[in-house]
Amino acid sequence: MNNKNINIKGFTLIELIVVMAVFLLVIGGAITIFISIVQHQRQILAEDQLLNQVSYVQEYMSKALRMAKAEADEDGECLVDSTSADPGLDHLGYIYLLTRYDAGSSMFKGIKFINQSDTDPETLKFMCQEFFIDVASATDSRLVLWEKRGSNPPVAITSPDLQINYIKFGINGKNGSSEGCTSSGLDQCGASNEDSIQPRATILLNIQIPGDSQNSPEGIQRIIQTTVSQRNLNAK
Repeated sequence: MNNKNINIKGFTLIELIVVMAVFLLVIGGAITIFISIVQHQRQILAEDQLLNQVSYVQEYMSKALRMAKAEADEDGECLVDSTSADPGLDHLGYIYLLTRYDAGSSMFKGIKFINQSDTDPETLKFMCQEFFIDVASATDSRLVLWEKRGSNPPVAITSPDLQINYIKFGINGKNGSSEGCTSSGLDQCGASNEDSIQPRATILLNIQIPGDSQNSPEGIQRIIQTTVSQRNLNAK
């Protein structure tokens, strides 16, 4: 049998290094894109979850505020100014009452009203209801939206994980500041059934949406605002 010269061709070391380098670059780029997509997807899901929570809370408060009782708080047990020299008389007939005045921001942190769709089982009267913002606990300074119903202790209606920057309550188009308030001490303002316009309350909620560590490490602010009118017409 005749021996024939067989040429065996292969890769040189330099060619192998170049191919591996190109391969690693392609894989690295694909991994980077995949990680970026996953992070973006997590951010979107986190934002959706927070916005869903805000939407629920906003709808819950709006439903309650629409059912504010039109008649006066005749016994003065709910819509009262505890700092007044004559508690209860200053705000008889109020439908919405801004509460918990914050001197630092000159704004009110809460709103109180009588809910005619609910009854206090202890007093058998229409439920005295209040929404306000405060810290989560004595050891947790994160802001939480609270609800107080009747004589029951306040209950948090948002999670501390929902980063609230601030909440503002306004009455009849006013910005909810202390300007124009006449009561003594910690001023309180509201909408009365003696007003010439239909009482309406505005809720402005500023929340922080978590961002990614590179593009927006501090997150993104979202401002959600809604205005609610009392259901029973009361305008003169």
